[in-house]
Amino acid sequence: MKKKLLLLALPLLTAMGCSEGNSREELQQQELEATVMAKHDSAMAQMGDIFKLRRSLQALRDTLSAHGPDSAALQALEQQVAGLEAADEAMMVWMRNYEAPDSLQHGQAMEYLQQELQKIERVQTVMDSTISAAQETYKTYEQQQ
Repeated sequence: MKKKLLLLALPLLTAMGCSEGNSREELQQQELEATVMAKHDSAMAQMGDIFKLRRSLQALRDTLSAHGPDSAALQALEQQVAGLEAADEAMMVWMRNYEAPDSLQHGQAMEYLQQELQKIERVQTVMDSTISAAQETYKTYEQQQ
């Protein structure tokens, strides 16, 4: 009787062990996906800054252009506006291409999420450096008004 009970319990215990492994894998995947989304959210928070800074640079460019043709200043301002537009577009491209890995196997999903994490980190780096450079350029030429 004890042997029969043990034989019946063994598959159940094995199944429970497998489901715990799946839960651990699911948890890893969820954590990685949450990390990717947190990076995305952080980058999205800067989109307003990019928009405002771009408008400010364009207004400054227009003001300087009206006062006289300082081609170096205008070129620097245009370059920063173009950089901000490129950073904005990089974020939009990432968002258009990202797909939740719901239909992928665990290994494939983890690999995909690692790649997406690297991509969104690059986008974040581009955004940070572009915003910083644009702010410096704006300060420089705003003082010349």
